[in-house]
Amino acid sequence: MARKKKSLTEAVSAEIQSNFNLDAFKEKKGLKQNIKFKDQEWIPLSQAFQDVTSIPGIPMGHIVLLRGHSDTGKTTAMIEAAVSAQKRKILPVFIITEMKWNWEHATQMGMDVKEIKDPETGEVLNYEGNFIYVDRESINSIEDVAGFILDLIDEQKKGNLPYDLLFLWDSIGSVPCEMSLKSNKNNNEWNAGAMSTQFGNNVNQRITLSRKESSPYTNTLVCINKVWTLKAESPMGQPKLMNKGGYAMWFDSTFVVTFGN
Repeated sequence: MARKKKSLTEAVSAEIQSNFNLDAFKEKKGLKQNIKFKDQEWIPLSQAFQDVTSIPGIPMGHIVLLRGHSDTGKTTAMIEAAVSAQKRKILPVFIITEMKWNWEHATQMGMDVKEIKDPETGEVLNYEGNFIYVDRESINSIEDVAGFILDLIDEQKKGNLPYDLLFLWDSIGSVPCEMSLKSNKNNNEWNAGAMSTQFGNNVNQRITLSRKESSPYTNTLVCINKVWTLKAESPMGQPKLMNKGGYAMWFDSTFVVTFGN
């Protein structure tokens, strides 16, 4: 009897499904949207980078992490991405919070930068060009970085900034969260929590959503991540390279490059 009852139930269920219009249900609930993603495009980097990584460069529409100790080539790779972006009419947006930036280095690598000079002395007063630049003069916390990125994406959506955007943050771990600032204590747990809240739960989703075909622009986020070394936990153990600012960006990244030894 149990087997017969089950068969009858299955027959009724199959009849209901055969008369059900799933497309009409999706339309009614507002679920019939474009779910197609754009074909993958790249911001090409040098042949040396391609030989080492076996990929063309920076994947557009993704989160990319360049991590490692100081003076291992991270900033050079970031500038190379900016130069390549300019050639493709993609707008580089520099968020420089570590304050080790050097415009001469950028111009030597091929960035299109115009020097604004004093007409009398010839002294360089400023730099202009097809890029956006902010630093610690206006960006002092993790929340500031996130707010700045979201503001530009909103301006782009309104039609006030008609470019694909390449956000270049140098670097994670160089600014604390607002709670650390207010308490005058650079608390690593608070900073990691702010990174998770501001980026893992917000900014990163806005970046990757631009990959959808319904988005008129494609935005990319490249972050340099400062690191520290965790001592071996046992006599036979190995030290580990750890990311400053926690692992929210690490888990959301499509591509991570570790520079140096």
